[in-house]
Amino acid sequence: MVPLKITIVGAGKIGIALAATLAGAPAFSVEVIDRSEDALDQLRAMRIDVSSRLYRHPDELNTMLSERDVAVAAVPESAVKTVAMAAAQANVHYLDFNGARPELRERLQDLSTRRAIFNGCGVSPGLIANIAWSLLSRCSAVTDLVIRVGSIPRYPTNRLGYGQIWNVDGLIDEYTRPSAAIRDGKALTLSPLEDHRTLSIDGVGYEEFITAGGIDDLSIFSEFSPKNVTFKTIRYPGHLDYMRFLLDDLGLRNRRDMLRSLLCNGLPVIEDDVLMLMVTARGVREHQPNEKSHFLRFSPRRSNGGFNALVSVATGYAATLLSLLQQGQIPSRGFVEHYRLDTEALLSAAYLKPLLDLDWK
Repeated sequence: MVPLKITIVGAGKIGIALAATLAGAPAFSVEVIDRSEDALDQLRAMRIDVSSRLYRHPDELNTMLSERDVAVAAVPESAVKTVAMAAAQANVHYLDFNGARPELRERLQDLSTRRAIFNGCGVSPGLIANIAWSLLSRCSAVTDLVIRVGSIPRYPTNRLGYGQIWNVDGLIDEYTRPSAAIRDGKALTLSPLEDHRTLSIDGVGYEEFITAGGIDDLSIFSEFSPKNVTFKTIRYPGHLDYMRFLLDDLGLRNRRDMLRSLLCNGLPVIEDDVLMLMVTARGVREHQPNEKSHFLRFSPRRSNGGFNALVSVATGYAATLLSLLQQGQIPSRGFVEHYRLDTEALLSAAYLKPLLDLDWK
C-alpha cells in the first residue's frame, strides 16, 4: 500500500491533533509545516511520529505542497484562502475545517476537476451535517429540523459553565454573527442568541439557543424540502444570561478586542469536555404529529495526546475522510459531499468509534 502523503499546514491545536491522530498509520505519510518555529517546537516536544518543516513566506507553500498528495488547512479562517490557493497551484487534494464560502469554492473550481476538495470537515460544520442529512433521509414529510451542537466542560467551575474548548475567536463569531436558517421554505439569517429554550437529556437540564457557523450551506437539505431549519448551541443553564450581560449590558459586542482579552484571560482551558450532537426532525405522519431525534455524545480519549472531545472528534472525522480517500472509497476529484456518506459507517470507523459514548448511541 502506497501511503497518502499529507501536509498539514498549521501547527496549532487542530493541526497537532490531526497529526497525532494520523501518526504511525502505514496508510499515511504525515508532515506538519508552520511559519512559527515555536509552534513546531511544541509539536516536536510531543514526540509525535511525523515530520515537520518551517516556511517563511506564503509563496513557498505551493512548492512545498507540490511534493505531496493532500494539503490540510489547519489554520485560522483568515489564512484558509492562502492554503487553498497554494493547493490549487500545487495540484493536490485539499481539506479544511471551515464552511465553503462561495468565493473560495469558485477559486477551487478548476482544482476540483482534477483533485478532491473537502470543505468543512470538523464537527460543525462537518459531522453534524452528515448526521442531520442521515436523519432526514430516514424520515418523511419533515416540516421542522433542529440541529444542536454543544461542547461543554464535564465539570463546570464558573457561572458561565464554560471554558476555552475550541478557540475564543470562533466562540465570539458564533455569538455575534447571523445564523443561516430556513423559515417557511426560504433561506434567511436569524439573530444569534435568540429562541432560548430549556432542554432535558436523560434527566439533566441544559439550555439551547441560536448561534452561527454550524451549517452555512443549508441547500444540502433541499431535496427533503424542510419548511424550517434552525441551528442551535447547547449550554449549561444560565450561560446565555451571562453572555448577554457581557455582550449587551457591558457593550462588549462592539469591543471585540476587549471581549477576547476578557475571555482568554478569564476562562480556563478545558481538556475534559463532553460533546453532544442532537438533531430533531418533526413532521406529520398518517395525520399525527411525528418527531424523531438522533443524539450522540462523545468524550476525550486520554491515549491521544490529551486533546478534548471537540478537537478529537473534529480531527477524527477529517482522518476518517482521508482514510476513505486513501482506500479509494471516495471520488478522487470534485467537491466531496461527505454529508451523504453512511453515518453508521463513519461512527464505526477507527478514528471516531473510540470517542463515542456507546450508552448514548
